[in-house]
Amino acid sequence: MSVTSSCFGKLSTGEETRLYTLVNSSGASMSLCDYGARIVSINVPDRAGRNTDVVVGYGDITSFETGKERFMGCVIGRYGNRINHSSFEIDGKEFKLVPNEVRDGVPVQCHGGPQGFDRFVWKGEMLEEQDRVGVRFSRLSPDGEQGFPGNLQCSVTYWWTEDNVCRIEYSAVTDRPTVVNLSNHTVFNLKGPGDRYVMNHLMEVESATYVQSNKQLCPDKLLPVEGSPFDFREMRRVDYRIDDYSNEQLRIADGMSGCWIIDGWDGSLKKIADLYAPETGIGVETWSTEPAFLTFTGRTFDGSQTGKYGPMEKFCGMLLETFHVADSPNQPRFPSTVLRPGETYSSVTEWHFYVKD
Repeated sequence: MSVTSSCFGKLSTGEETRLYTLVNSSGASMSLCDYGARIVSINVPDRAGRNTDVVVGYGDITSFETGKERFMGCVIGRYGNRINHSSFEIDGKEFKLVPNEVRDGVPVQCHGGPQGFDRFVWKGEMLEEQDRVGVRFSRLSPDGEQGFPGNLQCSVTYWWTEDNVCRIEYSAVTDRPTVVNLSNHTVFNLKGPGDRYVMNHLMEVESATYVQSNKQLCPDKLLPVEGSPFDFREMRRVDYRIDDYSNEQLRIADGMSGCWIIDGWDGSLKKIADLYAPETGIGVETWSTEPAFLTFTGRTFDGSQTGKYGPMEKFCGMLLETFHVADSPNQPRFPSTVLRPGETYSSVTEWHFYVKD
């Protein structure tokens, strides 16, 4: 196994960036960039034994910095997904965040704001162990960044194993009470570069409850998946009921964009979802310590942005995102995302890639 580093070009600020390449003994690989601590590619074998890049997105630093789809492959934080009204309280004190969306006249912060974690070059450290190689990215998010309190020292460690597992370990400490909810925003297509439609992928989610959003795309109702287009308790095509606009969540999201509450969540690492592409035989199980799972199926992509393999068209890829539910700081029905001095924020997500004959 090996991990190497090479120049990935300069940002408009003049900052240099690095590309890290992790390869196991079978030749399967993952590449990472320190700008946004992001995943650039994951190459795993299909049923014919050909290594296939299953990550949709950009392939050069200029596109990552200036492209319309700014979150491709990156770490999102301090708070992944949305905080309604761009504010929250801790111990009775209100904190106003910097919004980057306005929905139905209401300011919303999404994925950490205009200058979230994706907009920074992280410090990278290459790691090698007997059966895995990795890169640890770290940065200090200063007190007041995008409105969040506390100096937050955080790290994100990516491991690539002999068994084609991508393991992501998140860690953070703070000197003031704050909220933290880190995740990764990689967009997948298990059919590889030659096919730009993921809606016929098969998906299973370990959940009997899905989230219906409000007009700010923050949680409104928790509903049973039974009888809904969000019932993936067994393997189904992602688009099996995509045209069922009697469903309120499909209307609000204008398509398949769903969040599920994981059954029996207790903070331990467990399998929460499975995605499979019959055309290539490539599948990936998502394992996580997080209480919720979200997918977005590229419904807003329109082909105007060019990725590393051509135009990024509608439904060309989908998220396998693990996190605490959007707007949790304002909704006590969900597990707390508050981190206090002396505590350590810790979260793990794994993607287990496999192939079927």
